[in-house]
Amino acid sequence: MELYLGANHFASRYSALISNFLGHTSSKIVSNGGKEADKKYFTSDFASDDDWKKSGDALVREVEQEGIVLLKNNAKSLPLPADIKITLLGQNSVDFIYGGGGSGSVNAKGLPTLKDSLESSGFKVNGTAWDFYTKGPGKDYRKEVTSVTGQGEFAVNEVPQSAYTDEVLKSFDDYQDVGIVVIGRSGGESADLPIKPLKTGVHYLELDNNEKDLLKLAKERFDKVVVILNTVNAMELDFLDAEGVDAALWVGAVGQSGILAIGDILSGEVNPSGRLVDTYAYDVFSAPAMANLGDYTFTNSKIKNGDKFMVYSEGIYVGYRYYETRYEDVVLGRDQSGQYDYKEAVQYPFGYGLSYTDFTYGDVKLTEKNNQFELSVKVTNSGDVAGKEVVQVYLQSPYTDYNQQNNIEKSAIELVGFEKTKKLAVGESETVTVRIPKESLKVYDSQGYKTYIVDAGNYHFTVGKNAHDALNNILAKKGKSITDGMTHNGQENLVATYQQTELDAKTYSVSQETGETITNAFNDVDIRAYDEKATYLSRRDWTGSWPATYREGAWQIDDEMLKELDLIVAEDDKSVQMPVTGTVDKEIGKLDILDLKGLDFNDPLWSTLLDQLTVEEMDKLVRNGGYATIPLESINLPSTIIKDGPAGISSTLVGGKSGTAYPVQVVMGSTWNTDLMEQVGVSVGNDTLLLMLMAGMHQVLIYIGLLLEAVTLSISQKIASYLEQ
Repeated sequence: MELYLGANHFASRYSALISNFLGHTSSKIVSNGGKEADKKYFTSDFASDDDWKKSGDALVREVEQEGIVLLKNNAKSLPLPADIKITLLGQNSVDFIYGGGGSGSVNAKGLPTLKDSLESSGFKVNGTAWDFYTKGPGKDYRKEVTSVTGQGEFAVNEVPQSAYTDEVLKSFDDYQDVGIVVIGRSGGESADLPIKPLKTGVHYLELDNNEKDLLKLAKERFDKVVVILNTVNAMELDFLDAEGVDAALWVGAVGQSGILAIGDILSGEVNPSGRLVDTYAYDVFSAPAMANLGDYTFTNSKIKNGDKFMVYSEGIYVGYRYYETRYEDVVLGRDQSGQYDYKEAVQYPFGYGLSYTDFTYGDVKLTEKNNQFELSVKVTNSGDVAGKEVVQVYLQSPYTDYNQQNNIEKSAIELVGFEKTKKLAVGESETVTVRIPKESLKVYDSQGYKTYIVDAGNYHFTVGKNAHDALNNILAKKGKSITDGMTHNGQENLVATYQQTELDAKTYSVSQETGETITNAFNDVDIRAYDEKATYLSRRDWTGSWPATYREGAWQIDDEMLKELDLIVAEDDKSVQMPVTGTVDKEIGKLDILDLKGLDFNDPLWSTLLDQLTVEEMDKLVRNGGYATIPLESINLPSTIIKDGPAGISSTLVGGKSGTAYPVQVVMGSTWNTDLMEQVGVSVGNDTLLLMLMAGMHQVLIYIGLLLEAVTLSISQKIASYLEQ
């Protein structure tokens, strides 16, 4: 009876959400005349669900085609000939990662497999090896972390060599042209990567012994070895440097049809044009941010809103801003500690990616107009196949004595703009223009002028194949070469310089949006406000300011800080101004949601409308939504489904129908194609229009079933706890 009453309570509380799942209309918008109002702000671009599905599949495939990054291609091992015979190796080849976690997860049932992808591109795939992983002994090694809840133990789950049968090993002889080793790693919402080593003794972003053995097997048994990295996290990839690995592709997580793009790339139907959006270090723990990565607690606090802390001692030096800046300081002689070697630290720099063709740059020009810079460069396809190139524009600001005296940190290089070329035929050129806002020159000065400033000095703009290549161009402009410790000589002719004659502390000291003065407003969130001895990493002294885990992860704070951190406001605190509720503006009169249709988000009428709501209505709207809008009759607000998902509209958490499952956002970023991303935005908009009718009763039954399961689990846990006592 108690279980029934509990379920009934929640069903009543979330009745609007359940009604939406049932496909019932629990509310509607009506006009002042009593007729149902026009709710069609937009209409779909598709006449049928079939057209919509085909369009989504094509777009997902195109995003993946442009997001895949070619990391290695020794002796032009790729693309592969059409008549090649391939063996897919590794449990991840059949247990492919299609999406992220939580609301970003993708239901892989019925989606094309890697085998489908290769066969659709004309390759012959070893069926015996495939069956070994799907139906044979290899099937017993599966990922243990679920994509929705993150429950389970993180593990690599690669098949050990002892599990391989004579039959599968013998099949390699007939499909020995190419062995494709698939390395996969999950992770995302609800499934943060583990900080501690796995049971196998390695951390999650490096190969374990079973994977190393698999690579050794591939090198021994196949004429050519290709590695596919099916992971959204930057792994340690030192094994790609080893002899015997001929080529490597990073593909991320591919969405509903993106896996077909892998066959397109391997066959040469598509020339890879993706570029990395991470720095791949040989040792992930070499990043200064890793010193404070963890779960840290105020040991003497019982704060209702949380007792955790995190200190970002690395400051601005995250990713390439650390690795490239420290490299420049070594070359310029600022860092003479002898503790940093770029070649040993970085394997693939930010912006890195290869192509099946070559591109050359020339005729770099910088112009200043309309409060922005325009950098143009002529890009020529100097190779032997058609392809696209990513033009990356980087800026170096002067690092001045004033900066050092006032603790202003600057990266040696900063991405300030990019464009992707059209598909260029062999010998074809395109002049690409990248527009850079002039405010890219500004930096925040918290100690001196306490606002944004533009330092006096030379600002170097350059194009580069990646962040490291761009920095080497600027170092060449400064007269440096490999004799000064550079990894390779840069191209001085690809650098354009803008000179700022005087320090400017006025232009950006006022908000261009609001007209308000910009100055320090968050001194209390600086760790130095509570600990004068605390420091941030600085290029003035890399080794002396190198971060350590703050307070060793256990901080006993004083009473004053405890009081400041307590965010619960006492009911008798007269200094607090409570919001207006349940009040109709006398001059404007009673408003409803239709009165605000089409108004700007910042229009003051929104506040007037909110003033009408009672505390009880606000409570229902915010607390009882559950991925939906609760209907409020007083303002004519209807009930709606509000679904989310970082790579499309997902049914994972709240049921109903799913929209298009796009590749994960790190793949989208790796396309470096803003026009393509605009198409994704339009596609998501079409998804929302076509998914307004949710699935029927079975979704509600699943929802109630999960609710009852949760209640039952809670009761079981209480009984178990009682028995343990």
